[in-house]
Amino acid sequence: MVALFATLTTTSCLYGVGTDEGMDIEDTSGFKVEVSTNVISANGEDTAVFRALYNGEDVTAEATLYDNATDQPYESMSFSTYTSGIYQFYVIWGENRSEVIDVMAVQAMDLSDRDEQGLTVSLSTNLVQVGKQYAAFIIRYDGKVLEPAEMEKVKIYNAETDNGVALEWVAALYNGKEYVLPSYTANKAGKKSFWVGYKTKNTRETPVTITAVSSAIPARPVDPQPTNTDFVHRTMFTQLTGTWCGWCPNMIEAFHIMFEDEQYKDKFVHTAVHGGDTFSVKMHNGRDLASILNTSGGYPYTIANLAYGLNTNNSVEGNIGAIMGSIENTLKTPAYAGIAVRTELKDNILLVRASVKAAQDGEYSVGAWLVESGIYAAQSNYTDIKEDYIDIHENVVRIADSNPEGNNFFGHPMGFISKGDSADYLFIMDVDPSWNVENCHLVLFASTIQHNQYTMTNAVKTTSLTSGVEFEYK
Repeated sequence: MVALFATLTTTSCLYGVGTDEGMDIEDTSGFKVEVSTNVISANGEDTAVFRALYNGEDVTAEATLYDNATDQPYESMSFSTYTSGIYQFYVIWGENRSEVIDVMAVQAMDLSDRDEQGLTVSLSTNLVQVGKQYAAFIIRYDGKVLEPAEMEKVKIYNAETDNGVALEWVAALYNGKEYVLPSYTANKAGKKSFWVGYKTKNTRETPVTITAVSSAIPARPVDPQPTNTDFVHRTMFTQLTGTWCGWCPNMIEAFHIMFEDEQYKDKFVHTAVHGGDTFSVKMHNGRDLASILNTSGGYPYTIANLAYGLNTNNSVEGNIGAIMGSIENTLKTPAYAGIAVRTELKDNILLVRASVKAAQDGEYSVGAWLVESGIYAAQSNYTDIKEDYIDIHENVVRIADSNPEGNNFFGHPMGFISKGDSADYLFIMDVDPSWNVENCHLVLFASTIQHNQYTMTNAVKTTSLTSGVEFEYK
């Protein structure tokens, strides 16, 4: 398959039903359908607009657009998507049905020069839907995408077997220049890793991985107020704890009270990172998350926005005061970004599309943590608190996907986002079947660079793994 990648500003091409050439719009007899363009960029913004005509009269308002693959109707007579591929449609007006009309959605990608040395490989996407999408390999040498003649010298290998693989080629356009890139299309769900050889160089030590899923990839959430950047602002608390910690019930009780506090409960999101027990989360560097985040070394310990340790003690009242004070301090400044979320869960694979909208120009990153509540485990208790809920652990972190490298947990870089614009990141999470999925949800947070370091600027939570979050404005 050959596709074009571009920032599309195509001239409208009116296609008649059942024809391969442009429709003769002078012929106004009968039922006809026009589409503004047959090629759109899969960026969620480019749109193919359909118009229905009967004897030259516009009947679009009474017509309905249908997906030819599912026979499901669309809410409007237009189509946009974040998922590349060929889509087919038909239109019904009264007893009239059009023939099938094709629209191709093509990927847009960054083929700009980078400050890199040697042979490097990136992907147009690391997530594809089986049989419908492809991932293109963007191969650079010393930061520049290889020219077509040099691309012919590239060989791509399956990282598991080290066998060469034959891939299809796709044409690409970037800033008016043509490129040719190898691509991969999956015929079944699963993960595959690849490395690239070019002349005497290879990327065997740094393979790239493509995940193929059978489910649809979540679309970008709709923004109800595109010009608004005044977001609801929340603090994220991370409670460092463990079932062995005898003084931790003082903090468990403090948060239990804060969850019900009418003044503060909607101003923060809560996560609990366990260390030294069966709920601890191992990171890619072999260390558990609690030991990395707990710079104090003591328990209980709580941090706000992954940066500010609370001055907590063995008093419930003192801990409540510290939590309230931290909320007041961190919310003094406005949120520099808002977060919207869409999810898709199938076969224990959770897909999460996080959309970050900037309230000011800047570099942003995003993280997503999967947490589970309602977990029973006997809690060591040196306090006088004897409530049953002390043994019921809430918002326990199961997956912390915000650590692209080193000990920086402020999220995956999204690059520069201009004020009012949005950027997306796709998370892929393997959900353990032993977890109670009904009691799981997501916590997502956005960070920005302030004073030469990442600072968390906002956080949101979903109500479940299958619920989304809209941009929330004041």
